[in-house]
Amino acid sequence: MAQRERTRINDEQKETLKTFFKDGMTRVGSELIPRAASATGLDTSVIENWIGNYKRKASSEPRPSKAKVHVRELSPYNLFCRDVLSNKGTMNDIKGRWATLGEDAKKKYSEEAAALRASGQALSPEMRDARIKMHLKKLKLEVSKLEDLGVETAILSFDRQRSSLEVYEVSSKGATDFLDKTDTVNNFALHFKASSSAAKPSTKVGVLVGKVQDLFNQKYKEAGGTGRLPYQSLVNQGLNITVTGLPNSLTLKKPSFYGRIQLEAILNAAEEISFEISK
Repeated sequence: MAQRERTRINDEQKETLKTFFKDGMTRVGSELIPRAASATGLDTSVIENWIGNYKRKASSEPRPSKAKVHVRELSPYNLFCRDVLSNKGTMNDIKGRWATLGEDAKKKYSEEAAALRASGQALSPEMRDARIKMHLKKLKLEVSKLEDLGVETAILSFDRQRSSLEVYEVSSKGATDFLDKTDTVNNFALHFKASSSAAKPSTKVGVLVGKVQDLFNQKYKEAGGTGRLPYQSLVNQGLNITVTGLPNSLTLKKPSFYGRIQLEAILNAAEEISFEISK
């Protein structure tokens, strides 16, 4: 029986297939395969075979390791661990090196720990960020477990040590729908922003946020949407909106996430802003 000749895929065709793969052509039977076949001139069976090979190759490639950050409370030893781990060291390196570390070096870490504690920091900035991420990840898992039990949950968090109005939101599907239909997240951010900094009389950030919120809702309706703009659906990639006209290369997000200058710039460019909803 004659062996079927293997189809060769040139570099240009490979790049085109990779683009389709990134757009969602990740399985046999994908609706994008006929379009990819038309764009590359390849048979659909060849493309389906390429998808399988490409996925196997991607899964076998080593993933870049994440930087390790020591997240325990401050102490000379833990600060030493932080430096070793941040330089791609291991726990085995730490055990031997700390025991042989000179007194001058240990004194340096003692002074750093004392200075950080004196400044009111229980954790270094790196440790603090790592610990926050760790706890938020746990919250996300718990919300998912509660949702499986039929419990709708919404958790909002605001970092007082950051200058932005950004709110971290983790919620179940039903709670997400509620948050998208109300100003709860914006009001939450503005409440803590107002209590953590003395705003100038002319700086009415809350008013600007409300105006931008109304503007985005209007543009969403003009593009064919109904109700308020569902921001969480954008985050979850359940809704694709192409926005043109936003100033200073800004991206679409909840108005409370913008600063005052950005809010004012958006309002000044209101006439140039338009939305296009992709199904």
